Amino acid sequence: MNVKLFRLNSGEEIMARFTENDSTYTLKDPAVLIPMERGQIGIMPWLMYTKAASGLEIKKSFVAFAVEPVDELKEQYDATLNKGIVAPSKSVKSSPSLKLTMD
Repeated sequence: MNVKLFRLNSGEEIMARFTENDSTYTLKDPAVLIPMERGQIGIMPWLMYTKAASGLEIKKSFVAFAVEPVDELKEQYDATLNKGIVAPSKSVKSSPSLKLTMD
């Protein structure tokens, strides 16, 4: 399922997996983006107190725009909502001087 960042007409920014039809988006695992200190962004499940396990339907007329998030933000979304294995976006460099030893 694709992930997009939705800006609602109310100003909320919601990241979610989604499906769509002509007039609505169905958001699955929605999370709200919260501006934090020093330019950081917090991610918190949106409407977590509901029973909307099958998804939440929102009319497209209530969405100002929908865009793809940058990879780092999508990785953080996946990690926050525990959706599968999250691979780091940066490669890990090994050192030839390190050796594995067994006791």
